[in-house]
Amino acid sequence: MPDTATTAPAPSDATGRTGDPGRAFGAVALLLGVAAILFAAGILVGFVVVGRHGGGPIQGWDDTVNRWYVAHRGPLVGISKFIATWLDALPLGILCVVLSIVLGWRWRTPRALIPAVAYFGGEFQVFVIRAVILRHRPPTADYPAPGAVPGVHETSYSFPSGHSVAVTAVLFGLLGCLALTRHTWWPWVVALVGSLFVVDTRLVLGVHWFSDVVLGLLLGIAWGVTVAVAARRVEWADCRAALGWRPGRSSV
Repeated sequence: MPDTATTAPAPSDATGRTGDPGRAFGAVALLLGVAAILFAAGILVGFVVVGRHGGGPIQGWDDTVNRWYVAHRGPLVGISKFIATWLDALPLGILCVVLSIVLGWRWRTPRALIPAVAYFGGEFQVFVIRAVILRHRPPTADYPAPGAVPGVHETSYSFPSGHSVAVTAVLFGLLGCLALTRHTWWPWVVALVGSLFVVDTRLVLGVHWFSDVVLGLLLGIAWGVTVAVAARRVEWADCRAALGWRPGRSSV
């Protein structure tokens, strides 16, 4: 009599796709490898271009851009303050977790985890790079300093911009997955336009240097695209196969 514990079929998803642990391990390896590369790139740019504690070769350009934005804010201050508040670390993190839960209920695939993985992976990059580079924000980031916006008080380390990394990663993760699934280009454009708008609001408020948001945008794009690609490669059946789970396996 055959042993069901050894002859049970490999896990499969709702479409009958057989789980392949190699796909799951490959997706994890891709995410970890790119995360390590992005961390190294961020540290390298921080030391060589920005300078530890700031004052690097790009500081003159950063000062010029900061002065220009302070003098040309216009009507974008209100929407910039709104985005700064509601797309800050805590509210954006809660939004991404809730969105992943909702998408998990609707999609029932690992692609539902894109918002959470894109957000937390991006925020981790920001945290570790900031802890090494220790760059202070522009004086205009903390009211009532000259040129600061009333009600704006941002005093954490500046490089790279957390808003730029996290929002860009989530947009490129979600819309990039849509673009890869439907083999179309327009979601990439929407993600880029949305990311650039968020980047611009950080400069409008004077809470980041130009180099903070540029590196943040590039890190966010790279991480978001990586999450989208990894999510397209794997299904739950692959994850279950990687963990050794078999339907109907007996524990005795």
